[in-house]
Amino acid sequence: MHLKQTTLIVALAGTIVLPAAAQQLDCQKSFGFRADVNGTAGQTLCASNVDTFIDSAKNFTLSNSGYRDNSVAQAQGRFDDINVVLRYATASTTLSYNFPELGMSGSFTGATRDDSEEQLVEFLKKSDILGKVLRYQSQHSASSALTGAGGLIPMLGTADFAAGFDTASKIATGGTAGTPNNLIGVGLGYSTYNVSGGGEQVKTTSLPLSYTWRSDGDARRQVVLSMPIMDAKTGNAHAYNFGLGLAVRLPVSDNWTLTPGVRYSAVASLDRATVSTVASASLMSTYVIPLDGVDLAVGNMIALYKTGKFRSGDYSFDPDIKLKMTRNGLMASLPTTAFGADTAAEFSLIDTRYLGEKPFVSNSQEIGVTLGTNRNASNRHSFLRAGVSYVRSNVTRGLTLNLGYWF
Repeated sequence: MHLKQTTLIVALAGTIVLPAAAQQLDCQKSFGFRADVNGTAGQTLCASNVDTFIDSAKNFTLSNSGYRDNSVAQAQGRFDDINVVLRYATASTTLSYNFPELGMSGSFTGATRDDSEEQLVEFLKKSDILGKVLRYQSQHSASSALTGAGGLIPMLGTADFAAGFDTASKIATGGTAGTPNNLIGVGLGYSTYNVSGGGEQVKTTSLPLSYTWRSDGDARRQVVLSMPIMDAKTGNAHAYNFGLGLAVRLPVSDNWTLTPGVRYSAVASLDRATVSTVASASLMSTYVIPLDGVDLAVGNMIALYKTGKFRSGDYSFDPDIKLKMTRNGLMASLPTTAFGADTAAEFSLIDTRYLGEKPFVSNSQEIGVTLGTNRNASNRHSFLRAGVSYVRSNVTRGLTLNLGYWF
């Protein structure tokens, strides 16, 4: 990641780009570039990943074949939904820069244009621009790698909520005889999200892994080690999310459990020039109401997610994102013989929102159906579940398929 970031910084420094008053690029993707030379407009280059931006920023002729070292060159770049504005006057070595959305502008004057670009490189190393870009994108983009559809923090919220809610139907059974086995959990998930307003489609593939220690005295008392892994694809750009979490399921009564948890996670993407860590803590409450043949579970979670500072060589930046998430849900578990004995269907409705500061994707609702082994027996040795959910947010619509096996 360090080498790609170095290339990105040099690319930005080598860009000869738009004045502040220039129009934004006509580009619906995360990265774009256009160089205007001596009053002649260049070709607009638009892509999902950073490579096209880097290549064109290092070589203006990819956008405009008329560019020369002494040209009046104005160009506009788009980097992760941030407009990058730079300019050289005729035969001048003064490089003017402007990041309009970030409110950052200025200029560097070296003996040569190369010298000016080196000064910009040093400025970018120490100015935390990359952190500010990630923060701006979180607040203005539905495809943010941190908070958008398929982003790291929504993935963590799902995993933290599932740590208590996935076993809601087991709570009402109380302690069981015998010695329950510990459980290894593996799963596979696939999601697709459409962004309102013509944004890029986001597709995710997830691999949730877990290991659960179950108490011999009460199988409801559990310690869960989890490691969700996800590949989020925006256009043809990949971002990889992963984390390591620890949660403790504590029965308060036969019908109520509390599940506190902590987690440390990261997102990394060469395609999107993105890297960040997130530390989090959550508290999940699950209450089950036994009805006539049906268990109705009520789940409530509050969680705090905070990005950390990333350091690599001379580079140091922090998106400085701190979010409080709530997830609240209802789930009805109904025994069924539609797929053989000892099976159950679960119908769920989950609402996700943020308190205080909100990202661009500020709320979402999920309606899901899951079929498989009836999890109502706390000491059974294995479970197999498969489900589908429809997910909508204030700016996206999506469908999620998932399969899980615990043994």
